[in-house]
Amino acid sequence: MASPVHHGTMEFHRWVSNIFLVSSLPTYTITRFVIVAPFGRHVPTSSSPNGINYRWWYGPTLPAHFSWFLFECPNLLWSIYCYFQCYDADILFLNLFDDESASQYSNENENIGAIFVQRKDSISISKNLVLLLLFTLHYFNRAVIYPMRMNSNSHEVPLIVIISAMTVTTVNGYLQCFYLCKGVSLGELTVGVGLDGYTRNNRSTASGKSWGGNLLSWLGIVTFFTGMGINLHSDGVLRKLRRYGPSMKPTTQLKNYGNSFGAALINSNGGNFTTSKPYYIPHTPFFRYVSCPNFAGEILEWFGFAMASEFSYPSVAFLVYTAANLIPRGVAHLEWYLRKFDNYPKER
Repeated sequence: MASPVHHGTMEFHRWVSNIFLVSSLPTYTITRFVIVAPFGRHVPTSSSPNGINYRWWYGPTLPAHFSWFLFECPNLLWSIYCYFQCYDADILFLNLFDDESASQYSNENENIGAIFVQRKDSISISKNLVLLLLFTLHYFNRAVIYPMRMNSNSHEVPLIVIISAMTVTTVNGYLQCFYLCKGVSLGELTVGVGLDGYTRNNRSTASGKSWGGNLLSWLGIVTFFTGMGINLHSDGVLRKLRRYGPSMKPTTQLKNYGNSFGAALINSNGGNFTTSKPYYIPHTPFFRYVSCPNFAGEILEWFGFAMASEFSYPSVAFLVYTAANLIPRGVAHLEWYLRKFDNYPKER
């Protein structure tokens, strides 16, 4: 039975999850129909073709590399803090038996450890720990690796965007990491065919009753890495287009680089292309189907995360908010491409 302190803490966690989920609706409405988030190519200038100027309440701008680190580091800090300082060992790690039961089974067919449990015919690991590792992996890339790989000419980021993003990631980091480390045990993730039938928190870890959740979690992990792969590949294509394009003449660029990455160049000094930074139309496989596969990949990634957690409430709230944030941005990108490129593929 949960202690009153734990019960109260989880009630607060649930309340924050509710707020986070409900905030998806105004986030989507505002960024889709009221204002395009002033970020990246959408930061307005005095020469913006739609006549929108930079507004004073956007605040000063900061370098993109540092801004991205600030965006994403709260999630990473939450995962580190919860893993080392704020966790329940019975939730985050495997602790299947009490001391008497452990003594009884230790001489039979099982090696009991904090990280995983090995039986004659299966190996199990805490599902909470696996999900925390996936979460940390994603945000280590976003907070550390991604900023270091950004192009030097990336757009600076307004302070209002940085504050908004840090607020979201601070709340989300708390929701996901606290839930996985101290909230609710999601049971075991099992590899192999177990015939034992040991139980954890009324969830059978090896009997047939558990295979539905176990299969769902494995499908979720596969989906997570599929989405991550799409996201990383798409980000890499865009980064290389921007990095090598401006340093080469248009004809050389299209010959040597465009064939590899499917780039189509619009002269930055001609046509209706008004920005001082040259852009290209990517035509790699993922970009042939959607304008922003990097966004689609991230949504798929967090759908897999939610699936792996058997659609826990915090993960679903995060998935919905991610979609509410990225879909309007993807639409804004599509509209931007259509304005800037006369030859942009209409089928995307």
